[in-house]
Amino acid sequence: MTEASIAVRGAYTSVPSRIAWWAQVQPQRPAIVHAGTVVTYAELYDRARRLAAVLRTRGVTPGTFVALALERSPDLVVAALGVLLAGGAYVGTDVDEPEPRLNAILADSGASLVLTRAARADRFAGGPVPALPVEEALAEEAVADEVAEALPSDAFYVVYTSGSTGSPKGVVVAHEGVSNLVAWYHQAFEVRPSDRMTQLARPSFDAWALEVWPCLSGGATLCLVETRLPESPLDFVRWLAAERITVCFLTTALAVEMLDQPWASHGAALRVMLTGGEKLHRHPPRGLPFRLYNLYGPTETTVVATWTEVPPRASGDDQAPPIGRPLPGLHAYVLDAERRPVPPGTVGELHVGGVGVARGYLNRPELTAERFLPDPFVPEADARMYATGDLVRELPDGALDFVGRADDQVKLRGFRIELGEVETALNRLAGVREAVVVLHERGDRLVGYVVPEDPGNPPEAGELRRELGLRVPDYMVPHTVTLLEALPLTPHGKADRKALAGRPLPVGRGTDGDQQFRTDTERVLAELWCEVLEVSSVGREDSFFELGGDSLHAMRLANRARERGIRLGADDLFEFDVLHELAASMNAAADG
Repeated sequence: MTEASIAVRGAYTSVPSRIAWWAQVQPQRPAIVHAGTVVTYAELYDRARRLAAVLRTRGVTPGTFVALALERSPDLVVAALGVLLAGGAYVGTDVDEPEPRLNAILADSGASLVLTRAARADRFAGGPVPALPVEEALAEEAVADEVAEALPSDAFYVVYTSGSTGSPKGVVVAHEGVSNLVAWYHQAFEVRPSDRMTQLARPSFDAWALEVWPCLSGGATLCLVETRLPESPLDFVRWLAAERITVCFLTTALAVEMLDQPWASHGAALRVMLTGGEKLHRHPPRGLPFRLYNLYGPTETTVVATWTEVPPRASGDDQAPPIGRPLPGLHAYVLDAERRPVPPGTVGELHVGGVGVARGYLNRPELTAERFLPDPFVPEADARMYATGDLVRELPDGALDFVGRADDQVKLRGFRIELGEVETALNRLAGVREAVVVLHERGDRLVGYVVPEDPGNPPEAGELRRELGLRVPDYMVPHTVTLLEALPLTPHGKADRKALAGRPLPVGRGTDGDQQFRTDTERVLAELWCEVLEVSSVGREDSFFELGGDSLHAMRLANRARERGIRLGADDLFEFDVLHELAASMNAAADG
């Protein structure tokens, strides 16, 4: 196959075919770089074909789902490509997914097996799906025969997203949607084999597909970020510069942190920064060496539905950047409650049609029929559009402006969260009579409110968070849980979510009695925690995460500490989240 033949075939060419072509024409060019390890295109494709052969012996055929439970690594990419070459579709999961939720996803997906590490295989013993260690599969002797070209409508991947009914729901995305995404990406950002692109997202997040497949389909190099997150935004700039990264995708909150860093002084090669996941509220400053693009797209529309370049703010312009226009092959409709187009400037619900619309929800025909609707605005009889639940308006220049949600779904640090799923899990915990979870009016954290079954013997708020963390992913655990005698109600007798979202956030324990600081390090850390977490007081027994901290706050804290000459890494917070324990660790490291 030649590059010309790919172009002649038109809009649809499968991703595996594109990668196979690059493995032929540039076999020794690096496909993946990770922690000093380089995987060439020839090695990537050879490993994936051998894995595909093994998967076929395990019964993987077109229409089969195979789950991935691997950490960020070259083997994760090999596993996903191997599943595709075998004709199957991969189910992205988080390697740290709580076991009850992971088992629910595996059972619901009907996956034939789960690809994981040998060290983690015991975790799946007795579960709904047998485990196949990827190291063992790659060591097997199997004939890497020719692979079949996938049909446009064949399933490519399944990603589970938060469900309002209390259970996650799987979205099935087809090859044609990913092919269209790749074609747009290559044209919009002029992808070349000399490009080096980042891979940071979890495979359970659809942005993983945005990072991986346009890069490898374009013959570029995928550079896997080595840790959970760099220690600080400045360290990330240095890493991007050292790795000669030219294109990256960052969630909105992280991208905003990166915009004000001293890019010019580090010789960064970055030319394109993509961001999405939440509403972008600011424009970039002038003088950045790269262009910033704002992307929008629900999981049900193959990662990206609309896009726009975000220029530096013009003088006197205080408007938040729009979400732009639809990708080629997609359509955007702003409709009223009767699904009729509204006039420009009028708020309506966004509906997305075209090739990027997913096949629907796995094993949820009723929910699929409710949200994936016939598209009356195109001539094709079988055309569908997805009702996003997002409220938008069309601006005078034709771009779309994101206004908000029409339901209780929220976006936080790029993750889509149905508050109903969190509430269901919280209500199932011992000692809980009633629970409500809301996004605080500040917009940067979830907060939970619980009415105990026995007011005389209430559960401990920190223990509720810990128990909840065993049932839902970490990004769905409320930053704080507050016990109430009763929930505030609206005049209609429903929980007053607006009132709860506006309640003051909990503060630390203060510094009375046992909370008084015992070292200068504790005192300095408390000051930094107050600044970063925006709380009025912090005690030595307080937990960084129970006060509202998350991975992004950890990066900010590391940055502030660095500015004051204090050596502190973001990962240190995940090992020592209680203030006095973190201080003791830092003092021990300094003495050593």
